[in-house]
Amino acid sequence: MLSQISNLSHIPSTILDVARSDLVRRLIESHQRGDDAEFDRAAHEVVADERNKRHDIVAQELQRALDTKSSATRPLSVASLKPLPMTRDDEDLLHLVQPRRTLQDVVLRSAQRNQIEEVLEEFRQREALAAHGLKPRSRMLFVGPPGTGKSLTAEVVAGELGLPMARVQLATVVSSLLGQTSRHLQQILDFCEHGTWVLFFDELDVLAKERSDRTEHGELRRVVATLLQLLDDFPGDALVIAASNHPRLLDSAIWRRFGELVVFQEPTVQGIEDLIELKLRSFRTKFPRRALASAMQGFSSADVEDVCQSAARLTVMAGRAVVEREDMAVALDRVSKRRKELGQFLT
Repeated sequence: MLSQISNLSHIPSTILDVARSDLVRRLIESHQRGDDAEFDRAAHEVVADERNKRHDIVAQELQRALDTKSSATRPLSVASLKPLPMTRDDEDLLHLVQPRRTLQDVVLRSAQRNQIEEVLEEFRQREALAAHGLKPRSRMLFVGPPGTGKSLTAEVVAGELGLPMARVQLATVVSSLLGQTSRHLQQILDFCEHGTWVLFFDELDVLAKERSDRTEHGELRRVVATLLQLLDDFPGDALVIAASNHPRLLDSAIWRRFGELVVFQEPTVQGIEDLIELKLRSFRTKFPRRALASAMQGFSSADVEDVCQSAARLTVMAGRAVVEREDMAVALDRVSKRRKELGQFLT
């Protein structure tokens, strides 16, 4: 994000004349500190300020610059220069993600946001806590149906902390060879001992099913035991997040290792309305937002985003700057049909 400050030369210079001086000051100070999250917040406030003043062209140009995220927003830590842990077949066990989202890019319920902000603040002040013999909460378990924003929020956490996210590649971690899955987990935790990370286990239920389940073989029970031991002994400087679509399958000991539980649900009508506003923030809109949100009740956050993205594409391809009612209607119809077709295969 900070690198974008040098890529705004094509935007009219009048932006500096019309933006409030305090916003410009925040932009400059956050750039000098290397504070991506604060820079992003201030930049979006500048866009909102321009839009409120009806400077639509300037607002759109600025928003496009902000949405065109640079892959060099924040360099990965020195530890990322180490070779990634790999399988015997030279397949990566981790995928390093350069986070490009912050809390401004996600719609959360107030309870969720408060939980996450508290954990973020504790992690930022972990040295001060350590000086008093205290440890920050550093493990979060995200549970909820698919498409409700668990993976996105994990990236948001990394983005807020300005840290790279190491995402566990379960497709390669899980091996049919006796003992190999446990060795893969050991490799991952050994790698993350160096540097500071957000370590993300998506679909944790694949790895950590309840050990008392008689349908599971002994090898998987050993994998769960290994994972628990590795987490207990892990000395690295990392915030560990795990996500599960099927929390009832998780071993009971996993719940104790991940003390901070964040529950994700399908968005409410108000949440859908907020999500529409967020996803179409770079456009002017002309449609009844509340009525549209009500029509999408029961949609996941991912479905709502798909509707907005589809409507935005229709608007751009038509050469317009305003998302109209018809754009949203066509997009909603497309996503509704896809949901119905998908449902036929899943029932």
